[in-house]
Amino acid sequence: MIRVILFEDNQNFREALTDAFEDSDKVFLTQSFPNATKAVDQIHEYQPDVVLMDIEMPGISGLDAMTKIQEASPETKVMIQTQFEDEHRIFVALCRGAWGYALKSDPFDRLEDAIEEVHKGGGYFSPAIAAKVARFFTSDTVRSEPEYVDLTEREKEVLTLLTKAMRSKEIATKLFLSTETVNSHLKHIYKKLHVNSRAEAIVRALENKLI
Repeated sequence: MIRVILFEDNQNFREALTDAFEDSDKVFLTQSFPNATKAVDQIHEYQPDVVLMDIEMPGISGLDAMTKIQEASPETKVMIQTQFEDEHRIFVALCRGAWGYALKSDPFDRLEDAIEEVHKGGGYFSPAIAAKVARFFTSDTVRSEPEYVDLTEREKEVLTLLTKAMRSKEIATKLFLSTETVNSHLKHIYKKLHVNSRAEAIVRALENKLI
């Protein structure tokens, strides 16, 4: 069973999800909270495999809470679950390290599959969100000419695997490297791309056709 923590301020929706998870044979809802003001402490306490995070909540937004979570626990996998479909929130979520972006209108079985996919190290977008992401990277807002970035061939290999949502240990295994060496490559990649996170590196790589 995949251990999940839910941050959701809508009581009716939170209770509906709680009831649905009780019948799930894939996901165990460890705990749910109406806000994310103490998210870091709660994640340390309950050690979830996946965090489901609403965006608009009292006290602190889900996007700001995710930033704090990533700073305190970089390996924690946070998936946004919201009613908002605007491009700004989508890309802020990606840049802050979200592993997925689900809509509250998605059927529960799709949410279960999404949680399972994120738990395995993949990513998930609701179909409507995936379409927006695809349109963004084929639109005029993306530069027509790639930006030159002096990445080594090994750094390009690491970056390519990073865009496939592979973690450092998985990349190390794939490339027959140590985890320490992979992390060193990642630091160099972040510095060259002028980014601070995995998600920002992925967005920059796709924007500038680096891989």
